[in-house]
Amino acid sequence: MDNTIIVALITSGSSVLIAVTALLLNYRGFAAIDGRFSSIDARFSSIERRLDMMQSDMKDLNKTMTALEIDVALVKDKLKM
Repeated sequence: MDNTIIVALITSGSSVLIAVTALLLNYRGFAAIDGRFSSIDARFSSIERRLDMMQSDMKDLNKTMTALEIDVALVKDKLKM
């Protein structure tokens, strides 16, 4: 083999190696970003569940307060206040 052929093979091989390395690093980067998005989605789902629970609790509180107001009004009627 001639020296120029060896140099050409090494040069092209290193270019291919750099390209493959860049693709692998980009893939890992995108996988990491995807993992972060999944983590954020899980957090938002957790917050959404908590807000749903709070909404349910507030509805129950509203029903209880309405019933209490009615009871107080009935007591005031009986006491003629």
